[in-house]
Formats: sequence, C-alpha cells, structure tokens
Amino acid sequence: DLQHPNEFLRGSTLRFLCKLKEPELLEPLMPAIRACLEHRHSYVRRNAVLAIFTIYRNFEFLIPDAPELIANFLEGEQDMSCKRNAFLMLLHADQERALAYLASCLDQVTSFGDILQLVIVELIYKVCHANPSERSRFIRCIYNLLNSTSQAVRYEAAGTLVTLSSAPTAIKAAASCYIELIVKESDNNVKLIVLDRLIALKEHPTHERVLQDLVMDILRVLSQS
Repeated sequence: DLQHPNEFLRGSTLRFLCKLKEPELLEPLMPAIRACLEHRHSYVRRNAVLAIFTIYRNFEFLIPDAPELIANFLEGEQDMSCKRNAFLMLLHADQERALAYLASCLDQVTSFGDILQLVIVELIYKVCHANPSERSRFIRCIYNLLNSTSQAVRYEAAGTLVTLSSAPTAIKAAASCYIELIVKESDNNVKLIVLDRLIALKEHPTHERVLQDLVMDILRVLSQS
C-alpha cells in the first residue's frame, strides 16, 4: 500500500505504520517510506514525515539520518502542513537543525501558515529559556507574530514575549495584544482565558507603571467581560 496509486491509501498506511512496535516489520519498508517524501500529494508527504519521526523516535537505528533527511525536505517543501510536521520533528529530534532553518527564514515567518507559526513560537520559547543569550536573536520574530492573522498565534506570541522580556515596550505590546484579542473575540470562554492573562500581567508589581497608559482600555475590557 506504500506504493499504491491512491494517495489516501498511501497516507493511511503511513499513519498505520506509526503504531507498529516491531522494528523487524518496519525495516524492509524503510525505502518505500523514504520515497513517500517525494510524492506529488501533500497528504502522502505529510504522513511520511510523521512516520519517519515516529520510527526515528522509537527505532533510531532504522533511519539514523532522519534529522538530515527531514531538514533537506523542509528546505524544499512548500505545503504548510508538511513544513509544520517537518519543523516539529526537528524541534524534538534535532533542535540545532530547527534553529538553523528558522534563522535562515526569520524574515518570512509572518507569511507562514498559523500551524507553522505556532511551532516556531514553541521553539523560540524553549530555546530562549534554555539559553537566554538567544533572546536578542529571536525576540523580534515574536514581536512580529503579535500581528499574525491567527488569534491563537498572537495569544501564544504575547505569552512568550512577557516571559522573554520585562522591558516596558514588551509588556505594553503584549497587553495591547491581549486587549485587542478580547475585544475582537466573540467566544466568551476564549475571552475569559485571555482576560486571565491580562489580569495577571496587570497585577504584576513591576508592570503597573508600564500599563498606566492602557488603564482605560483595560477598564473597558473588564467592564465588557
């Protein structure tokens, strides 16, 4: 089925292979799995990445070059869901390669799909907390993602920004983002989640003076929620 002309059957087979726990069954299939990375349908490529990620995580000896393989795949891939899966694998399997890819396309991140932007925010959060010296390298990217067309990305970017920087400009930018999200969001449950973040930000003793300029906006949001 890994060579079946129907792309959905191929993709489903690749998903099934993620569940196999017997390396002796997977080993003879590895060439066909690798070949699926070059299939013309994104559904097949997307699931091929997932299969390779799972197999590498469980049985690294079956595909020891998986990080290099997926990094090369990521460089040439155009489909956002495929790029997201590939980047997610590198985030967990080879963070240096994930960082190298991100560094090569920092100026393009705002044009990426939200599913990839969310993984990028996750990587920046992890890397900057593990190695604070990297903050200056990636914090501009987080600022840019505050203007993403995706509300989920904006929410995560704002939360990440305040953990990376206590600078007044960062706190004010995050608070403004939260306020705008609350005003524009129609789902009350989502409003409350964002509101909790805003209140936590407002109640932090070092942020009070920074947020004075936004006090009227904050009060307006509180009265509406």
